Amino acid sequence: PVTLENFSETAKSMALKAAKSLGDQEALLTKYDLIVGDGDCGITMKRGAAEVEDRINKGTIPTYHPVVMFASLADAISDSMGGTSGVLLELMFRKMSSTLSRCESIGQTEMSQAFQAGVDAISLYGGATVGSRTMLDALMPAAKALVASNNLSDASTMAKTGADGTAKMKSALAGRSNYLSEETLEGTPDPGAVAVSIVLESLSQN
Repeated sequence: PVTLENFSETAKSMALKAAKSLGDQEALLTKYDLIVGDGDCGITMKRGAAEVEDRINKGTIPTYHPVVMFASLADAISDSMGGTSGVLLELMFRKMSSTLSRCESIGQTEMSQAFQAGVDAISLYGGATVGSRTMLDALMPAAKALVASNNLSDASTMAKTGADGTAKMKSALAGRSNYLSEETLEGTPDPGAVAVSIVLESLSQN
């Protein structure tokens, strides 16, 4: 059973708000990605966010149970987002769903652990970690904080710190930025990490 109070209504509200927040920041993500990437991060994230928003409103991303919800989120991302980020985010949500499917009951602790498992899956299959100048610079500290405290505000703070920190990194170990010079990279944060920070900030304000 799911022991989180009003899970369905809360999850629906949080997901819709997070999708809107991400879509609203398309211009910022595009600005950063035009400098350090292919320039398509903003539109890719907005496309995924719009698909999630549409499916939640239509009921094709059910929120009555997290196992089903995260699997449906993975489907929405798979169908709407291209590129590496889409593949990795789909993988994260599928891992979260499969992790929770093995739990006898699902509370905040199990949700936090599932998030950590999803982030670990991105690191494993994407071949990056903290310091690689990718979305994992926001995701990994956020997951660690969430497991430690079960507090989304703590996770959001760590994601923001991690995303901001990518602007100071002079090299990238993965992703499109891997091919760019130190002069090009310095001063501009990784757009994938910024996108993670935007979503977690929105979720923490619920």
